[in-house]
Amino acid sequence: MRNSKNKLNFTFRVVKNGKVIDRCQTHSKGRFYHRIRTINWQNKPSAVYLRVSYGKGLTNLGKVESFYNDGWYNSKKDLLSALNAFCEE
Repeated sequence: MRNSKNKLNFTFRVVKNGKVIDRCQTHSKGRFYHRIRTINWQNKPSAVYLRVSYGKGLTNLGKVESFYNDGWYNSKKDLLSALNAFCEE
């Protein structure tokens, strides 16, 4: 459950041969989906790093920490599946 004051923050980085060749960070879900569609999967990027940040909140120990989901993906299908899972309410 996320706080309504905190917006989701979407980030991706396309890595090829150990170098970042494309990246995007935004709060707009529509803009993020559009930018993901522009990734050229035919050129075989090594991997795409995806991170969805939910904002800060209190842990069980009373500390304020950032909450997020992230991972590395090698196909468009896996990336979109993870993004949909990360954005579920």
